[in-house]
Amino acid sequence: MRFGACAPLEKVDVLTEVGYDYIELTVQNGLMPEADETEFQSIYDRVAEAKIKPEAYAYFIPGYLRVVGDAVNLPHLSDYVETACQRAKAIGGEIIVYGSCHSRNLQPSDSYQTALDQIAEFLDMAGEHAERHGIIIVIEPICHLEGNIIRTVAEGLEMAKRINRKGIRLLADFYHVWQENEPMDNIVEAAEWLAHVHIAEPVKRSYPGNDNFDFGSFFTALKKAGYNGRISCECSFDDFDLNVATALKTMKTYVD
Repeated sequence: MRFGACAPLEKVDVLTEVGYDYIELTVQNGLMPEADETEFQSIYDRVAEAKIKPEAYAYFIPGYLRVVGDAVNLPHLSDYVETACQRAKAIGGEIIVYGSCHSRNLQPSDSYQTALDQIAEFLDMAGEHAERHGIIIVIEPICHLEGNIIRTVAEGLEMAKRINRKGIRLLADFYHVWQENEPMDNIVEAAEWLAHVHIAEPVKRSYPGNDNFDFGSFFTALKKAGYNGRISCECSFDDFDLNVATALKTMKTYVD
């Protein structure tokens, strides 16, 4: 497996020194899809100097760019996704995470089935851009504490199969799996589609190694699924520079 952490770009040297394989940035701060090329150049230059690269990106679609409901602007979303994919590839990216619950959560007046149809339309469009630039967009199920549509790996798998594009795959996030009390067998069932993983200690959503939480069942499921890809810490840290070392050591105990 390859290990990374969700962090701002200024922490890339810390992660390099600790021994991480990559950094996971946010789309809005790391790719700036709504900014011009001149503004993005500073990111490009900083990444060029870094020894590890931003291979993955989270926080894809901001809440004000709705994917469901009556205010969807698909041409604007298309431009945003196109720019994000192009810039991600230019600086070493391979994965963009589509969680973005504030852009996809249903409002009281929204139809659940219509929202699923709109998400499918968005992902089909996004998948086309992703494939053109050699990027994979992964669907992130978001638990009931934050999301109200596509909350489980099983539901994410259903959507990925519906889209059925090589540029659209699935993410398993242990925090959301745990909060939904979802069977680990669902991760195994999703093996063919699984392309990225997030991890956090699920009670406080803190870093692996905090509170001695046992991730054994999660890593067992990943092994059964034949997963050998990236796994990113998406969590809180008390002291980032110290805790990322603990997190990496903890994760490696499950795969060594």
